Amino acid sequence: MDKKWMILTCFFSILTLISSIICSCLVFYNEKARTDTNSNKVLANNYIYKSTSITYNQNNKLNLLNLNPGYNLEQTFSITNNNSNSLKYNIVWENITSNWNQSPNNNEDFIYTLSCSNGEKIENQPMPTKETTILENIELKTNKTNDCTITISFLNKGANQYYSPNNSFNGVYKVIIIE
Repeated sequence: MDKKWMILTCFFSILTLISSIICSCLVFYNEKARTDTNSNKVLANNYIYKSTSITYNQNNKLNLLNLNPGYNLEQTFSITNNNSNSLKYNIVWENITSNWNQSPNNNEDFIYTLSCSNGEKIENQPMPTKETTILENIELKTNKTNDCTITISFLNKGANQYYSPNNSFNGVYKVIIIE
């Protein structure tokens, strides 16, 4: 009787070990970047960058309508690398729909500036009309955070700037981990 229990116990122990290994492998190879549904925090959970987080302190999806000269919007976000190795990332504009560039003067008046705590800075760039890369191949060392501020402005030039009262801009700025 004792021999039967020992064989049965060994069989189930081996079966449990094998199923644990298979489940661990499936989890390891199926990890993908995800967005928490009720927050603006994105976790880059692939097999190398399990401890990278991108936090948008405001909504990174912009829906700007009927802006007046002098309008300013400032938003912040941060990229944190708690991995054992450095990573690289891009900051991009995506899903752009805009009617701001219907007048030749508009693209000089509707601009953005991006500045980050690592010293990276883009100043007074025209707001995009299509998907574009803001910064690329930015390196972030291990256990570091890069805090960034994006400022969107409709400059007040003191002249008649009401050339299109129904201007609109929709788009998303976001961080993409590349390696």
